[in-house]
Order: sequence, then C-alpha cells, then structure tokens
Amino acid sequence: MQYARTCTLVILGLLAIGCCAAAHAAEAGEKLRVGISPFAPFVMFTDKGPEGAAIDAWHLLARKLGVESEFVECKNIAEKLEKLQAGAIDVAIGGISITEEREKHFDFTNSQFHTGLDILVRKGRDRPFLNLVSSLFSQEKIPILLGLLILVFLAGHVVWLAERSTDRQETTFSRTYFPGVFEGMYWALVTASTIGYGDKVPHRWTGRIVAALVIIISLPLFGFFIAQLSSDLTMQQLRSSIHGPEDLPGKRVAVVHGSTSAEYVRQFGAFVSAYDRVDGCYDALLTGTVHAVVSDAPNLLYYVKNQGKGRVAVVGKLFAPQDYAIAVRQGSPLRKQINLALVTLAETSEAKGIRAKWFGN
Repeated sequence: MQYARTCTLVILGLLAIGCCAAAHAAEAGEKLRVGISPFAPFVMFTDKGPEGAAIDAWHLLARKLGVESEFVECKNIAEKLEKLQAGAIDVAIGGISITEEREKHFDFTNSQFHTGLDILVRKGRDRPFLNLVSSLFSQEKIPILLGLLILVFLAGHVVWLAERSTDRQETTFSRTYFPGVFEGMYWALVTASTIGYGDKVPHRWTGRIVAALVIIISLPLFGFFIAQLSSDLTMQQLRSSIHGPEDLPGKRVAVVHGSTSAEYVRQFGAFVSAYDRVDGCYDALLTGTVHAVVSDAPNLLYYVKNQGKGRVAVVGKLFAPQDYAIAVRQGSPLRKQINLALVTLAETSEAKGIRAKWFGN
C-alpha cells in the first residue's frame, strides 16, 4: 500500500507541474522545456522516443491543458541540473533526489516518492567451482591454455626422442612411442608446473637441455595463467562477500556520474567507477569490471525484472534514504503552485491509470 501511494504521488507531482507550467508557458508564448534523463521506469529512451511513467503523465497533462511542450534529453541527472541552473530548461523531472547541496542551487517541491539506494551484484555466487571452470575456458584464456598444451606436447616428444635410445638401465622413459611419448608429456607438465615429482628424470645432456628450455619458457607462461585464474577466483569471493553497504569499502563499484549514489559510495571508501548512463554500470557488472552497482532502488529493481533476470540480483536492504521531487530554478513561482496542485490532483483516475500501467496494483 505504501509503495502504491508513493507511486501515485510521483504521478501526481508530474501532473501538478503541468498545471503550473501551462500558465507559465502561455505567458511566455513559448514551449515549456522539460528536462529528462534515463531513469527506468519513469524515463526511458527508445527508438520510438521517450517512454515511461513520467512521460505518459506529461503527455496526459499536455492533452488536457492544450499546452505545447518539448522534452530536452540529457545524459544523466548532473547534466539535467546543469541545464536547469543555466536556464536551458524550465523544469527537471524524473527521480531527482533532494539533497542539502542541491537545495543551495535549486528549489524543490514537496516530496513525492520516498526510497533509497540499493546494491546490484552478479548471480552465480553459489556456484564458485562452475564459475571458475567457465572462466578457465574464457576467450581471453584459451590462447594461453593452448600455448601451454602445445609446449607440453612438443617438449614431451623432444625429451622422449632424446632419452629413448639411452643404454642406461635406469632410464625412466619407455623406448616405444606408446607409452613413451605420454611419459614425456607427463614429465613436461610436472616440470612446467614446477612440481617435479622426480619419477621421470632425463639422464642425457640433450634431455637436460630440453628440461632447462621447458622451465625457462614455461614458467612465465604458466605463472601468468595461474595469476589469471587467481584473479577470477578473487573476483568471485569479493562478489560473494557483498551483502550490504558495510561490505562496499575496498570494492570496485559502478555509479552514475553526478548521482547521490556516487557521493555516498565515495564517502564509504569504495573504489568508484562513474558512468554517464546506468546502462554502462550494468555492462561493467556483467563483464566483471566492477564488483557491484549502487543506484536508486526503483531503477535497479526494474532492471532485474525486465533485463537482468537470472543474471543479477539486488542484495541487502535499502540504505541512504532519500526523497524524489521536482526541481525548478531558485525563486521560481512554480514551486508554490506545484505544491497546491498536488492536493487538488490527489487520487485522480488518470494518475491511477498510469500507476497501474507501470507499477501494477
């Protein structure tokens, strides 16, 4: 019920701004400039144009009042607020959090939506072995793995050819190709990995030279390969250790540039990777570039339900509570008019219809 009421207030806030903006635009004789930036499910940029709960609410308002308006697309909330302050847009809508710093530069309406931040991580944390095997055969590691196998294959043949004709009784390699060559490859493998059990040892100088070359060539290659696997295992452990904001310090976290989540994560001691759009954050998480994404809960939940289902999950509880409101320039008369309109538009059928479309019942 609380979620439904807050969603209704969001729609009402967007409808209310239209009532005030209509008079403002009519007096100026110009289109009302409405700043928007990606914030699902309120604002989403598609091939057909902007869509979402906020967009539907604005179109409904324009039809009812006969007001001409235009959307001004922005990359993120930071650019949207910059344009509002510079006068390039008249009002900014769509998931704008009220903060003490922003209050110094803008006027906000009464709160329409109470929410907070949340954390998004990759799924599969309960299958570390399968994830490690999958990482072993990733596109980046296949060339290294093939190089090791080729080295073992060639070294096994060379050492067998060098040792097979020895007359010494203590020779450790069979004189026939099978299983002699497999014994040679086994020796090359344990030598490359520096294990060296000692059950297979070359006795001729040619065999020992081959052993030295195998060690010199294989050690850096084998070491690099093991380091890559260790890095992947560490990434999995780090992902599995994130259960809430207290686990963020020391982790690589993706945020949207200029958002409240960016400010919070920096203060918490995490390594911040800022992206212009939240889609960049999701891509970074799926490719393993970052350990988690921190953003507004409604946006993360919408992504999990519609795009990231089965691949990502939201963990922990809401933290860093915040309120959304409509932003206008300081001193704008729109603020008082919007707050009055919020009361008159409460529980309208139009607002309920938009809420049902985007948030259900």
